[in-house]
Amino acid sequence: MKKLFFFMLLAPFLMGCSNNDDVGNNEWKRIELSRSEQVMAEETTNFAFRLFQQVNKSETEQDNWMVSPLSAGMALAMITNGASGNTLQEMKATLGFSQASIDEMNAYYRRLLAELPGMDKTTQLGLANSIWIDNDFQVKSPFVDVNKQMYNAEVSNLDFSSTNAPTTINNWCSDHTNGRITKIIENIAPDTEMLLLNALYFKGIWKEGYKFNKSNTQDEDFTNADGSTTKVKMMNQIKRYSFISNEYFWMANFGYGNGAYNMTILLPDTDHTLEECLEALTVENWLAWGKNWSNRELYVKMPRFEIEYNKNLIEDMKALGMKDAFNSATADFSNISNNELYLSLLKQSTYLKVDEEGTEAAAVTVGGMSNSAAPPSAGPVPFYLNRPFVFMIGESSTGTILFMGKVTKM
Repeated sequence: MKKLFFFMLLAPFLMGCSNNDDVGNNEWKRIELSRSEQVMAEETTNFAFRLFQQVNKSETEQDNWMVSPLSAGMALAMITNGASGNTLQEMKATLGFSQASIDEMNAYYRRLLAELPGMDKTTQLGLANSIWIDNDFQVKSPFVDVNKQMYNAEVSNLDFSSTNAPTTINNWCSDHTNGRITKIIENIAPDTEMLLLNALYFKGIWKEGYKFNKSNTQDEDFTNADGSTTKVKMMNQIKRYSFISNEYFWMANFGYGNGAYNMTILLPDTDHTLEECLEALTVENWLAWGKNWSNRELYVKMPRFEIEYNKNLIEDMKALGMKDAFNSATADFSNISNNELYLSLLKQSTYLKVDEEGTEAAAVTVGGMSNSAAPPSAGPVPFYLNRPFVFMIGESSTGTILFMGKVTKM
């Protein structure tokens, strides 16, 4: 049985200084979702939280980590168009589209592809998809056509046996990541039939007036999950932010550009450990908590930090219910080819850097078919990220979560 390899790339999600000085009227205009789209948005948010919780269970070695639900979801949605039977049902259910048709799922992602890039004139956001097919591999036209039409996928034939083939793929990656990812593969395995790449590029800055003054950054202690302390470069400022507190978390939104995109920080209540609080981090609680945002003056202490993380997601996806796709005996991808195929690889690599200017992050997903007490009412609320916390980066109107991660050690 031959394996069909999908190679999925989420290109750098870069938040730093924007080169766009002519911003003009940069008012944030919400993406208005239909009722059915709202349901799909909530379900994909549910997928994001389930993926986060599953990786939190399976990750036993890394102190700090981050996953990209948008990358995993969109790439797997493209593959779902080639699935049939129980494989199809499991993939849809895992991604949050069990009550939606394939057409509705595709239309939802098509809308994100069309509208997310224009949400903020000070933010550069690019989305690109491509499919590379080995010259000797026959792919059914409907699978190619739907990915062209709904995901704007560029489709090309390529001689995978050529020594130049990896260079061609890597050049595409570099071109669509502003040169941030220049080599994603070193060689193409002989049984590879297809490569699929999904690229997202984002570059922005903290909201106007919200950059951290570098002169206020100083060496301070961060208390790690094991009780040890580490000296870190701690950024400091007092500003008004959107804020929530409950018995589990204190949460604040740190906006970029015009506010269409933001980083949400979840700091556990001082009476609980982060792991204790994470048990309450469900999509149901998240949606309920989200009704109570208020503007509060916060005294923010935020460390500069970086994360590099790699994760094989096959076992995590199986735990979430996507089982048949990875099993050579049960996988049904008959809508891709008459060949017997299965998903043999699904891996994600991510990168994040947070500093005074904003955030720089990157993720690569590789897949292969082979309340606490109320805060004080007077004065700024102390929001000190000097102990383990969780963060999310997402789009405000749809709730789309691009990145979600955990920091427990500096």
